[in-house]
Amino acid sequence: MERPRILLTGFGPFPGVPTNPSGWLAQTLAEQLLAPELQDRIHARIFPTEWQAAALLPNLCETLQPHVMIHFGVSEHARTFRIEHSAHNRTAPRADAGGALPASPVILVEGAGRLDTAFPAAALARHLQTNGVAAVTSHSAGHYLCNFLYYHSLDWALRQSPPPLVLFVHVPPMSGKDGDFTDEMLLRGGQEILRFILAFAGEREPTGAAIPPALAQSETLLGAEDA
Repeated sequence: MERPRILLTGFGPFPGVPTNPSGWLAQTLAEQLLAPELQDRIHARIFPTEWQAAALLPNLCETLQPHVMIHFGVSEHARTFRIEHSAHNRTAPRADAGGALPASPVILVEGAGRLDTAFPAAALARHLQTNGVAAVTSHSAGHYLCNFLYYHSLDWALRQSPPPLVLFVHVPPMSGKDGDFTDEMLLRGGQEILRFILAFAGEREPTGAAIPPALAQSETLLGAEDA
């Protein structure tokens, strides 16, 4: 049976956040997954934090046809991993990394007001908490590029038959007044997110694509030294 295609994304820097850990996390997780037999199945993309660039996500999805999409973004207000349940059809007049403003106060003129992931966000948050990783759920991905990308991703997924699995996860900044999140802490949380999502995708099998043993077993997936 066909092996699943997985797309991991993150963002680059933007005004107020000169170092964005979400891009580093997506790229590092993909590198850990890149066993020789999976090199054409795992894809990582770091998007410039720009309205125009994020709007091109559906084009990338059409090319890659992923079965699983996990998007990471940084939230300046987050102190834990924040599992996003919903994306809203709205933007804020906030300049992106290139100084541009969104073209419209809505993402898609004829789009639904809200799109929800089919993934059990609360179950993932509980899994992370059980494994010593602080996490909460959220029903608002904000008004900026994270929500913008998530909405486009969910909209594209819902137009596929059957729809791929899509999730957005906000991560904390690498440092803050209320505590520091190190690379090690971010990576550990990312590993647990991947383990849970791939296990769920294997049970769900939305496309009839089987999760191969190299992905299903956590020691093989990410390396025993990282578990």
